[in-house]
Amino acid sequence: MGRCIPLLLCIFFLFSGCRAAPLSQKELLLAFQCRAEIQYGDETFDCALNRQGPGVVTYRMEGLGYHWKGDGFSQTCAGLEAEEGACPLPRQNFAVQVNRFLDALHREGALQPLSNGELEGSLEGESFTVKADPASGRLEELRVSQLSLTVRFYAYEG
Repeated sequence: MGRCIPLLLCIFFLFSGCRAAPLSQKELLLAFQCRAEIQYGDETFDCALNRQGPGVVTYRMEGLGYHWKGDGFSQTCAGLEAEEGACPLPRQNFAVQVNRFLDALHREGALQPLSNGELEGSLEGESFTVKADPASGRLEELRVSQLSLTVRFYAYEG
């Protein structure tokens, strides 16, 4: 029995060293092109999402698109485009809400690692969690329970 203890300790240290470290905020891939299924309240939106960074993002749905280009905004509908200086969409619009939280992922120290590729943060009093693939840093899910908002990211390009 006395010889088993060193063997058991060896096995314990071997397996405890293999545990993956929590994903850090710096490892998140925040510029991407993918599909997104967005559940917001009782509505579901499926769109192509192209995000180049804070304030530069495009949502494309069937017949409709929202495009933020830094200080500019434009909408497309049935092939027609209307450009605006500031975004005229209400704060309750799903794309406006998703943008708020995606932009928050860039603020240094805004997220605390949990486990299994999950991180948590808070924005203007609203708690949120983000789940990402630990190997690639690609976002998998963004969840804001207080707003009944869940975004599932899939079908990444590139």
